[in-house]
Amino acid sequence: MINQSLEKYRELLDREGILTESELKNEAAREITGMTYYSGKVMPGNLFLCKGAAFREEYLEEAVSRGAAAYVSQCEYPCGRNIPHLLVKDMRKAQYVLAEAYYGNPWERLHLAGVTGTKGKTTTVYYLRAILEEYVREMGGTGCGLLSSIEYDDGKECVPSTLTTPESLELFRHMRNAVDSGMSHMVMEVSSQALKYQRIGRTLFDTAVFLNISEDHISPGEHPDFRDYFESKLKIFDHCRCACINLDCEYANQIAEAAKKCERVITFGQRKEAMIRCSRITAKQGKIRFLTEGPGFVKWFEIDGHGMFNAENALAAIAAAWSMGVSLSAVKRGLQGVRVPGRMETYQSPDGAVTAIVDYAHNGLSFTRIFDAVMAEYPGRRITAIFGCPGGKAYNRRRDLGEIAGTRADQVYLVPDDPGEEDPMDISEEISRYVQAKGCPCKIRSDRGSAIREAVLDAEHGDVILVLGKGEEKFIKYGKTSSPYPSDGACVQSALQEYGNAAQLSAATKEGA
Repeated sequence: MINQSLEKYRELLDREGILTESELKNEAAREITGMTYYSGKVMPGNLFLCKGAAFREEYLEEAVSRGAAAYVSQCEYPCGRNIPHLLVKDMRKAQYVLAEAYYGNPWERLHLAGVTGTKGKTTTVYYLRAILEEYVREMGGTGCGLLSSIEYDDGKECVPSTLTTPESLELFRHMRNAVDSGMSHMVMEVSSQALKYQRIGRTLFDTAVFLNISEDHISPGEHPDFRDYFESKLKIFDHCRCACINLDCEYANQIAEAAKKCERVITFGQRKEAMIRCSRITAKQGKIRFLTEGPGFVKWFEIDGHGMFNAENALAAIAAAWSMGVSLSAVKRGLQGVRVPGRMETYQSPDGAVTAIVDYAHNGLSFTRIFDAVMAEYPGRRITAIFGCPGGKAYNRRRDLGEIAGTRADQVYLVPDDPGEEDPMDISEEISRYVQAKGCPCKIRSDRGSAIREAVLDAEHGDVILVLGKGEEKFIKYGKTSSPYPSDGACVQSALQEYGNAAQLSAATKEGA
């Protein structure tokens, strides 16, 4: 961190053209010892940022009481009259400008790869992180940082993520930690919201991967329409030297056109014109194998897991690694044994009679892919799907997921999935109309864990149960509170063990009779 005077930050905002007014109250030389927008975390000497549509003056009041040195805002607040203030016309830009300065533009000292797309970001960044860790070891380095929708791991701390892409202050703090811990590489998911609202600031990626795009995140609080969503995603090409784009994506031509501004463009996919292409994909006994061809090489790769669509995610990671100069030997070693938490996690009852699969699938594209994968790997099996939809966003998912599950599942349980300010039963009722319109039986349950238990204990021999939406998340958002939740995986394992115990007891009873 670079502690500078309040005057230095005033000058910085002025140079950026966003300062509208300042009042330093003879405190210009005071050293700023930190920055935050969480009032409860303010320490004496900190600069407090008044950000967000939900900001209330009482937050600043608490920050002042905790010793804030000054505040930054788009307007002046009476409760802050006794401390200096810096007023700006663009609070979003102010956040990343201040964060970059405080943490010393850490992205300049890292080899960065960013991954965006509607589906597959998390799996791809885990694959790419594993590859880069092998490469870094080859070069005598100390690992690769990760910022994902599951966790943030920067070499100094590994914590559950709160956003797919952190807000600017957290983002640059994690990058700084990675630099300070000796890391040379970092891989991160880049969300449409982060691109639209400038969270990543002036970060420049060595490589940016564009996986795919489909209608999602359409709501008043996210994107008003698909065009805005798509255009936000395309902004990633303003932040990279090399673009890796998927030619199998529905909008590949538009994506390729937008990527022309980059220094280099690398294409991947199954189409013969792709620079890095895969073929002969097979999935058997928890292994996915595929042939990859590229400039000067032809090589077989293998990954653990289910779902042939994961070959596409692995290919994206291979293309990104190749663009960064990683050896094929490091790529092959890195892909072996990679586990992505909450993605196609497969569990079975002790007697093997019932299979449960936990996955983070939560939009139309990911639902289609996982149902296709399960129907291909478990032909003829009865499928039970357990899922819900979040409150206050992505309203189109309720129709999309309901129709997909209603068409492909044999029965559906609708459960809470971060309902937020909405009534979870109302959300489930809305989804159920689309499920039942497809002729699929549907049950609505108010408790997610109890529904998983019920579905498992009622399962018949050979059933496959899909638990979708939350992966390994250990909370559910009700209102503005995140309530503890064991995770879908934990609930599944407990229920399957109970199923197995009941089966053993039944068999013993019959034998005794």
